[in-house]
Amino acid sequence: MAALVCWACGYFNQAGSLYCYRCGNLLYRVCSYCGTQVQANLGACPRCGYLLPPPNPATTIQQTPYQADPTLRPTGSILDINLITRLLIKRRTPIYQPSPVVYERLDLYTINRSSTYLTIGLVAFLIGLATASAVVASQGLAALLPAAVITALIPAAAYLLWMYANDRFEREHIWLIMLAFGWGCFSMIPAALLNDLISVGWSGRAAFTEEPLKILGVYLIATNQRLKSEYNDHLDGLVYGVAAGLGFAFAENILYIARNLETIGPIIILIRIFSMTMHMFATGMIGYWIGYLKIYGMPVRLTTILPALVLAILVHMIWNTLAQFLNIAGLVIVSIWAGFMVYYLNKLAREALIDEYYWGFAHGYTPRE
Repeated sequence: MAALVCWACGYFNQAGSLYCYRCGNLLYRVCSYCGTQVQANLGACPRCGYLLPPPNPATTIQQTPYQADPTLRPTGSILDINLITRLLIKRRTPIYQPSPVVYERLDLYTINRSSTYLTIGLVAFLIGLATASAVVASQGLAALLPAAVITALIPAAAYLLWMYANDRFEREHIWLIMLAFGWGCFSMIPAALLNDLISVGWSGRAAFTEEPLKILGVYLIATNQRLKSEYNDHLDGLVYGVAAGLGFAFAENILYIARNLETIGPIIILIRIFSMTMHMFATGMIGYWIGYLKIYGMPVRLTTILPALVLAILVHMIWNTLAQFLNIAGLVIVSIWAGFMVYYLNKLAREALIDEYYWGFAHGYTPRE
């Protein structure tokens, strides 16, 4: 396909682009009478002569067949593990046209109930915090609780603010991010109970319980009839997934820091910050994949997100196993690995921003409520 020349500024855009990458103008629209692709500034269809109304980006989005790169299209099977790995570690071309789903927006009824969702998120957060605090107190470590909470909360907040800052064009509502974070914090409770039931002396077993539980709240946001319209794409999913992973890591870190602060000193804080990176990477990757499925108009079901879940479990399992059996060497390995995880999360966010730029999000065509 030939490049699309912007009628407003003359910039040569990639074939399949809907908006000009330089000036943000709508490049073309579709004649509602004969279906011909028409330059956006024309008042009549050059093929049938039909008089066209003023350009309406929302109408054009709904009428235009999206042309997402077929080589990057999910298959909906477990083989998508290969695609997810490729998205993580290799540079990819931008997705110039997504499914119209990415332009959906929340209805007013849901927005008016935002305080209810915020309350649910805060209650879930407080339950997780209270449970972790009660466990610490029952073990005779109440004096260390304030230090454990503070040193667990500061890095979680810093990581979350970093990811939130990456989402520049269409930022997610704070109350939805809090809902995901609160769920992550609460999910530590059933995860701890299940881990205790599986009495195996291998820390890698935790991956099989924790990863499904962490992502469950994000999955419910992505599929809820009221909330799914705000979960538009891969960058949104990355934010929600990271929030859920950090919520879980915050509650878990309270326990680990309080139990080990006196015996091994401040080094436990550094170790748990590395572990927090793993949690936000694993859950963030699944959240990203859920949003990626939406870009291609794929259904979000347990079967279609399974490849990302399997990969997250594998990462988590290897991480825990290295830390348990290799001692100091394992700590060195996971500390280096943590840096790569942050790098790849940043890579996913950067590429997603470029996609959103091509979709017109940087020029006011975002699904703002």
